[in-house]
Amino acid sequence: MLNHSISEEEIDLESIPESDSSKRVKRVVLASVLASLSIAIAPIAEMVPRIPGWGIAIFDPVSLFWIISFLIGGIWVGLVSTIAGTMGLFLYDPTAIGPVMKLIATLPMIVIPWYGVRKLKNNVGGEALSRPKFYATLMILAFVMRLALMVPINLLYGSIAYPFFTMEFIISYAIILNSFQSLWDALIPFIIVYPTGIFKTFKMW
Repeated sequence: MLNHSISEEEIDLESIPESDSSKRVKRVVLASVLASLSIAIAPIAEMVPRIPGWGIAIFDPVSLFWIISFLIGGIWVGLVSTIAGTMGLFLYDPTAIGPVMKLIATLPMIVIPWYGVRKLKNNVGGEALSRPKFYATLMILAFVMRLALMVPINLLYGSIAYPFFTMEFIISYAIILNSFQSLWDALIPFIIVYPTGIFKTFKMW
């Protein structure tokens, strides 16, 4: 009888839904931890080889943590992690140019997939992005949006900071660099979050 009553209590406890406040705490913790990791890795990212005369790395791991936070926790967690991480990067770049450009470049990689899930697979949530074709389609759209933002911004910045660069040089390098960085931003977080089972264990949306 005792064992029977204990098992019933355990079943009852497991059936209790998680409170909204508990969910909020978990989201805050996830966003904070991954934002902190993105800030902590920034000095290491500075050691990645840069394009001569341009100062931009083909591979920048900072934004990977922001996109991972989005894939696990949804739009709110992703945006909080991204904005907090960007603010932390100001410690390494007081001019704010690098962090702000990184923020603008990363936002489409979060907002476009979220919008696609919300419009097409809202009842499934983040699990919809575990489908490679669906994920790839949304990330390609995000890449197009990223280029639409970053090419004009690089043209404006390049014409001021590097007046000796030609327009063709700036445009070509903006496309090449954002293509490589978009590939890493889309591919690496997907591999980390979905095939490993991290999403199934920690999913928040």
